[in-house]
Amino acid sequence: MWRALRTVPNRSLPPAAFLALPSATRCYSLKSHKIQAIVLEHKRALEEDRDLILKVMGTLPSPREARQFLNRFSAPDPAAADAAAAARAATGPAGSIQETGAVPGTVQSFVDTLLWPTDHVALIKLEGPFDKTSLGAIAKTLVQLQRLGLMSIIMLDNQSWWQGAGALLSAPLEPEAEEQSTEARRQMMKDMTQVVEEIERSGGHARPVYEGVFEDLEYRPYDPTGRISEQITSKEITITPGLRPLQSCLKLRQIPVMIPMATTKGSHIIPVQSNNAMVALAKYLGRSATQGATHGPLVPMRLIVINTTGGIPLTRTNGIQGPTHCFVNLKDEYDTILDDLDNMDHLPDGLARSYRTNLDMIRDSLEYLPPTCSALITSSPSLTVITNLITDKPLFSSTMRGQDPKVMLATTVLRSGLDIFTFRNSLEGLDLKRLELLLESSFGKPLDADGFFTRIQDRTRTVILAGQDYKGAAIVTREGGDKRLEGDEQHVLASVAYLDKFSVAPKSQGIGVADILWKKLTDEFPDLVWRSRSDNPVNKW
Repeated sequence: MWRALRTVPNRSLPPAAFLALPSATRCYSLKSHKIQAIVLEHKRALEEDRDLILKVMGTLPSPREARQFLNRFSAPDPAAADAAAAARAATGPAGSIQETGAVPGTVQSFVDTLLWPTDHVALIKLEGPFDKTSLGAIAKTLVQLQRLGLMSIIMLDNQSWWQGAGALLSAPLEPEAEEQSTEARRQMMKDMTQVVEEIERSGGHARPVYEGVFEDLEYRPYDPTGRISEQITSKEITITPGLRPLQSCLKLRQIPVMIPMATTKGSHIIPVQSNNAMVALAKYLGRSATQGATHGPLVPMRLIVINTTGGIPLTRTNGIQGPTHCFVNLKDEYDTILDDLDNMDHLPDGLARSYRTNLDMIRDSLEYLPPTCSALITSSPSLTVITNLITDKPLFSSTMRGQDPKVMLATTVLRSGLDIFTFRNSLEGLDLKRLELLLESSFGKPLDADGFFTRIQDRTRTVILAGQDYKGAAIVTREGGDKRLEGDEQHVLASVAYLDKFSVAPKSQGIGVADILWKKLTDEFPDLVWRSRSDNPVNKW
């Protein structure tokens, strides 16, 4: 009977109705599709993990570099965080405000403090146009940087936005210029959408930000022959107090993707130069930290330009394009590089101008940021940016292993840097007492100053000093050159340049002093000899 009750109703239905009934087979098929999707997602996550691990291993950091990276980016100790929270709770709100100054006095600034993220941040300019493959690689790198602890704030740039676009910053708008300005904004929005979609497709989360960051621009007279880029300077761009659009993005672990649009006092939204917007943002964030703002942790630790042409080129020699500058000390080399760019006739005008404007933007931005902040110009974002993040060094250097010529052609690392002073063939002009203190603090042991300076007095070839306050020094002596008598003839043996001392003050580590000294040293001495202990933690060879 039970069997009949189960089977008769189904048999009495027409075929179409029978197919409409839920079936075990179809439910199983639906579940299998869900399971398959979960398995595929798991495989994709494993592949992403594997790719990231291989890239991190491919950076070949030294043990010291690895430790420094982990110290900077490791998550805080939960026990320490709980203890700090308990201490704050014990002091109470009033105590926090009056004693520590950690909580601001106004309601809005208090809300900003609660929302403000504490991640490490990079200001990144994407200088297109990029094809779909390149944009996908860039998006994947941005997601990987986030997983390593570096959140990105993206500013888009594209020279095609400005081609033929007149600057129209005053009312009433003339029809032709209004159409050009509208087309520029339309193209910006399109590019921003593409970048956001690629980041989402790469497993990350992004949000478009096209207003609410830059404001308070004054109108300027319309110049039919002018360009937007020529009429707006960074001094006229100010930042919305609190930067709430960026706060919201970063707090939700979303990568903000900005286009260079600013709101005037008349509530007009107009395009501005990306480089000027980058400088204004760096200035605001840097000054917020130095003035003790509650959201100081958002100070950028990297300034990155990703373009299609690579780093800043060296002077062309014999008609052959050489490699790029691997490292630039802006205080010492800025003027020289500008002169070189002006004399590179083989570069198209637009490309040379792009190098110059990026150089200016980076120099101006780094002036407002901590000395530990460095900049990077590259066209190969993936391994290049990750390597620089972990090692905090130039991507190509005589002191690094696993050098890739393609990376050398594609990347330039820049720092605000230090003034360099060179003393040749004598110790005259040096403050020997300060040099002694530098050597003792660097090597961690007392120096027999009288014996050392007496020994090198007549052998000194060059002393390179970093900074007026003796942040680092390299001492090169002249070794060999002895006279030998063979029969009645006297021969003078060839001398060699010997690196006697290379030191960086402990308090100056992390701001690129070693890289600055090393570059100047190798420029002066292409051939150099030194000794090193096998247990040297910095350099074993």
